[in-house]
Amino acid sequence: MIKFSEIYGLNKQQAELDFVDVTPGDDLPLYLDPYALTTREDTWSESAHQLIVSFFHEVLQAVKVGNKTRGIKLLSHLGEPEETHLGVSKEGNRGRGIGNVQATELYNALKNSKAADSGLLEDLSDFALFIPGIGRDKISDITTNVIRKSLIEYTQAQCALHRIPVRRVSSGFYWCSNRRDWLQDYVDLPVYESSKIILVPKFSVRYQVGVDHSTYRRMFVLEFLQEEHLRADDSLVTVLTDKDGVYTGKTVYKKTVDMHYPKDKDFLAEFSAAHPDIIDKYKDDLKEKASRIPDINGDNYIEAILASKLIDELSTINAGSEAASTFHNFCLSALSFIFFPNFIYPKKEMEINEGRKRIDIVYTNGKDNGFFYRIALDQHVKANAIHVECKNYTNDIKNPELDQLLGRFNPNRGSLGMLIFRSSNDLSNLIRRCNDAAKQQRGIVLPLDDEFIVGCLKLIEANNRRQIDAEIDRLYQRVTS
Repeated sequence: MIKFSEIYGLNKQQAELDFVDVTPGDDLPLYLDPYALTTREDTWSESAHQLIVSFFHEVLQAVKVGNKTRGIKLLSHLGEPEETHLGVSKEGNRGRGIGNVQATELYNALKNSKAADSGLLEDLSDFALFIPGIGRDKISDITTNVIRKSLIEYTQAQCALHRIPVRRVSSGFYWCSNRRDWLQDYVDLPVYESSKIILVPKFSVRYQVGVDHSTYRRMFVLEFLQEEHLRADDSLVTVLTDKDGVYTGKTVYKKTVDMHYPKDKDFLAEFSAAHPDIIDKYKDDLKEKASRIPDINGDNYIEAILASKLIDELSTINAGSEAASTFHNFCLSALSFIFFPNFIYPKKEMEINEGRKRIDIVYTNGKDNGFFYRIALDQHVKANAIHVECKNYTNDIKNPELDQLLGRFNPNRGSLGMLIFRSSNDLSNLIRRCNDAAKQQRGIVLPLDDEFIVGCLKLIEANNRRQIDAEIDRLYQRVTS
């Protein structure tokens, strides 16, 4: 079946795109994991997480005060979101989410849950641990519905970036933290075969939602209880002997413990309330696993092929104004590929200063690792965003081009940028000018020419991505020392 990128002729592979390249009409087995949002420090993830916190708080408040009408209303807009084309539906692309009947059942389950009584429900994922009828797939559906507005805004930005046509359609219900209620509106979205499409950032998806009550029970609860019963030397202990009947020790089998205790979620809630250190250990493990962004781009061999393709593509782009747009589009693909997951949520030709100035590309700093994580901690730089200017010039970069990028910086956007250009007759002089700007605290500009970009792509070809971070850091040191 045809992918989203193919429908709109983007001519890009998944690794060159910031969003999940879905196949409309089919579902891709990827999920939004609320735990993944809590582990990330980029502005988009933090904003989405706050929406989830707001929604979850309102639901618990309704349950706490016994406001059944409000509680059911809050829980009644959590159907399976078909527009994202993620997850695995048992009925093709027509999912079975939480409807009005299930909302009532869910409210009653929450009200009667021992987890609610004990205060164990701390975040959305706890639904899957302690509330009957809520599994990992529905946690992903709930997350998608709650952050729908953030996803719509993301989709609109990607459509503007890639010049994808959109139509005015109903947004569907989304959570508004300011109004503390579900709203809907008319919004611009891509539509394919009469169905609207909502894109999802690839840095936010996982192959499965991490929280799982059966895993918690098996790997954390039962293993703890095994040790407790062995220490107590009680009736669940099995005496071990060798083939001659000689005593060799004692053990408690997990299967024995499993049969001894109830298998419902209320038991997990009671156990967790009595042993908060165990549930905390499980949640720490969840967050550690959720912090790992899955590789949906392809293996090293596929990445090497794409790196080679981009090297060849750059060599065919002539310097000069006639190919400026082509070079600009190449930079978007190459930077997204080279620096992901630190470069995320690209916006092309972002207007600033009420439209009087434009930045070629603005990336959100994903702050995932290495140099871009460290530079975000520098209070003098505040690199929450990376500003990129692409210059397909035939001549050297002069002061006006450098000043143009420096002029984009301010305390809100941060003061880290990249000046992408073809070549220079005196690169050392350009770096000295960048150094002067840094010493004057006007901002940090990293000059990247064709040779640098090709060098990064060759490192990917050689399955040596780690070295890219060292090369960027080395350039930073030259600019700032």
